[in-house]
Order: sequence, then C-alpha cells, then structure tokens
Amino acid sequence: MILIKNAQKVFTMGQEGILENVDILIEGTKIKAIGKDLSMTDAATVIDASGKHIYPGFIDAHCHIGLFEEAIGFEGNDGNEITNPITPELRAIDGINPMDIAFTEALQGGVTIAHTGPGSANVIG
Repeated sequence: MILIKNAQKVFTMGQEGILENVDILIEGTKIKAIGKDLSMTDAATVIDASGKHIYPGFIDAHCHIGLFEEAIGFEGNDGNEITNPITPELRAIDGINPMDIAFTEALQGGVTIAHTGPGSANVIG
C-alpha cells in the first residue's frame, strides 16, 4: 500500500473537481481512499506530497512515439512514407519499436495512454 500525504491539490477529473490538502491511499493498483488525515495500520510506503499537485495520467491523442525512434537516426525513422501523398495502407504497428526510449520518457512525464501513428508528411497517411 502507498499513502500519499498532504497533497496541495488533487485534480480528480470527476464531480469532486479539485480537492485541496488531502491524502491518497493506494492499494495495489487502485485508489482506495482520498481524504484528509488518512492513516493506515499496515506497513506502507508514505510519500510526502506537500506543496505538490497530483493529476491523473495524461492522454496523448496524437504522437509518433516509437516511430521516429529517439537517438537512433534515419535507420529508425518509420514515421513517414513520402513516395505517395495518399498512403492509407500504412500502419503504425508495422513500424513501431516497442523498445523506443520515448515510451519511457512519455511515462515519466505522466503520459499513460498514447495514440501513435504515421507522420503528417502525407495528405492521407
């Protein structure tokens, strides 16, 4: 279990809106409770979030993660096919590198869902 204490603001994205000066109790992969002065009897990791804002995971609705490949160069550039202005047959799954460090960097930045696809060099790509 993880207890995040003293968050200055928690952006719930729900009816609750923005909560101020609250704690978050996480059990496994689920949020168990959000409230003021939460405590626990079980041994857990406690994170002091004083002065911090907490957001849900971000959704990147348009990106090219895994297709232009960070730091690899032209060998890993599978983001565009510029031999034809209309290439609807291109699919990201055919060129994506799941080991691209960009996935890790996006996750570290708070992105939890990404819609990756071919580049924008074509009219229809």
